[in-house]
Amino acid sequence: MSDQVSIDRTVRAKPGISPRACLLVLLVAAFLLYLFLRAVGAFLITGDQLKKADIVVALGGGGEWRVVEAVSLIQEKQAVSLILTEPGETGPGEGLGSRFFRMVAIENGLSPYAIQITDGVQRSTRDEARAVLDLMKKHQYKSVIIVTDPFHTQRTRLIFRDVFRGSDLTMRVHPVSNHWYRSGTWFLSMDGWANTIREYVKLAGYLVGIPRD
Repeated sequence: MSDQVSIDRTVRAKPGISPRACLLVLLVAAFLLYLFLRAVGAFLITGDQLKKADIVVALGGGGEWRVVEAVSLIQEKQAVSLILTEPGETGPGEGLGSRFFRMVAIENGLSPYAIQITDGVQRSTRDEARAVLDLMKKHQYKSVIIVTDPFHTQRTRLIFRDVFRGSDLTMRVHPVSNHWYRSGTWFLSMDGWANTIREYVKLAGYLVGIPRD
């Protein structure tokens, strides 16, 4: 009997995890998760210091954000003319190719004479890089600013650097400012998750040598 009482007292004497300790653990775990997700988004976002260039390129796709940003750079005297790539007619609600983006540029104050469109149809970022390189060589442009969505900048830089390697042309990547995609908040929306996962898949594919992105 006395042994049983001794065991019961020993059990009762063991301290449990207090609610305050549980809360602290949860807060630390949440903070570490936030830092991880922020780093995941931040890795995709990059940009070069702006310097005046001959042209600015708004990569196809991505809605109107890229074109509006490119026009803004021209209005700020960072470049003289706009190059649009041709993603092709993709259907209602999915963009209308270079004709639609050209209209957006004109509506935002750019002269139609300051707009050029790459030859052919580009189905990938690599296709766009090659088309931009061909156009620059054709018109003897020496420098370009490439505008794209923030989550697309890391892969864009890698691809354009590979394509431009061996030429004497200068390229700089510039993310759209005031974009909804930010390293600290991308994980709060389904679009953020979709774009982030897609970019990492495409980036991995490019790095291992899959021919198209």
